[in-house]
Amino acid sequence: MRNLTLILAMVTMVIFFSGCINSDISRMDQLTSTINDHLKKGDTYYNQAANNVNKFLYEAAIKQTNSALSEFDQGRSSAQEGLIYAKNTKEPVFIDYFQLTIQELDLRINASSEMKMAIPYLQGNETANANQHLDLANNYMQQSITIQTQKTDLVKQNVNKFK
Repeated sequence: MRNLTLILAMVTMVIFFSGCINSDISRMDQLTSTINDHLKKGDTYYNQAANNVNKFLYEAAIKQTNSALSEFDQGRSSAQEGLIYAKNTKEPVFIDYFQLTIQELDLRINASSEMKMAIPYLQGNETANANQHLDLANNYMQQSITIQTQKTDLVKQNVNKFK
C-alpha cells in the first residue's frame, strides 16, 4: 500500500510540474507575440518621427517619439515578464531569448530618448548639439539591430523550441 501511495504522489508531482512548464511556455508564446506587436508599432512611430525631423515637423516628431517610447516600454515590461517565465523553465535558450529582447528594447528606448532630446536643439537651431543626440540615436538603433540579428539566429538554431 505504501508503494502505491508513493507512486501516486510521484505521478501527481510529474503532472503538476509538466503542467507548470507547459503553462510557462504557453505564456511565453503569448508574451512574445505581444512584444513583437510593441516592437513593430514602436519602430513605425520611430521611423515616422525620424521622417518628420527631416521635414522640420518637430511637434509631430515629438508626439511620435513619445509614442515610440511608450510602445518600446510596454514591450520591455512584457519581456521582463517573459524572462520570469523563462527562468521558471530553466531552459537557457528561452532565458537568452528574453534577455536579448530586453537588451534590444533598452537600445530602442535609448534611441528614441536621444531623438527626443535632439528635437529642442533642432528647434533652436543648435545643430551641433542636435547632431550629437541624433548620432547617439542612430548608434543605439544600429546596436539594437545587431541584437535583433542575434535573437533571430538563436531562434533559427533552436527552431524546435519556438513556434
